[in-house]
Amino acid sequence: MKGTLSLLLALVVIVAAFLVIQAWGASRRAEAAAEPFFVPVIVSPSVQPVRGQTLLFKTTNITEAPVGVRLMLFNDQAGVPADIRDFSRIAPGATVSHLYDPPKTVLTINEVTVEVPEAVRAVFAPLPGDDPGAVRRVVANLQMMRLQPDASSPSLDPPIIVPLERCRFEPRGFVPYTGGRWIWNCAPEMSPVIERR
Repeated sequence: MKGTLSLLLALVVIVAAFLVIQAWGASRRAEAAAEPFFVPVIVSPSVQPVRGQTLLFKTTNITEAPVGVRLMLFNDQAGVPADIRDFSRIAPGATVSHLYDPPKTVLTINEVTVEVPEAVRAVFAPLPGDDPGAVRRVVANLQMMRLQPDASSPSLDPPIIVPLERCRFEPRGFVPYTGGRWIWNCAPEMSPVIERR
């Protein structure tokens, strides 16, 4: 009787462990299958130009098929874009650019108030209703530019390159379209989010 009870208990433990491992494996497979639904974007920090500086955004299609992306520019106080520029069909190997001259605002630092261009942050994202992975197929950069208006021959100062970062909007903890959570992962290659269940 005692041996039968021990055998039954061992069998229950083995079956329970098998079910937990299967559920965990199914969950990992669902997360892996959700990879195509991850929406990558390229973001910039908030950039504060000084008087006379403009911002030049460049996007290059590095693949062999046309690609479309949207550039959205935000100021520091708004959750909606101040400017949107759609590049619907960037040809293979081609580079497109957008020069943005931010509107002026008043900035107070310590007790000094100056009139400067508004701070701007940028998001390069897929076009709505288009390929959600479009940003995987482009490289982008942001340069701060200033024109020196000399009467005889105007010139450009050397540009200041602003570092950009790739982020992903990722489904977590569910099979896509069945409900769950979405998170921003701004270090997808360095620190992937691993859901522990």
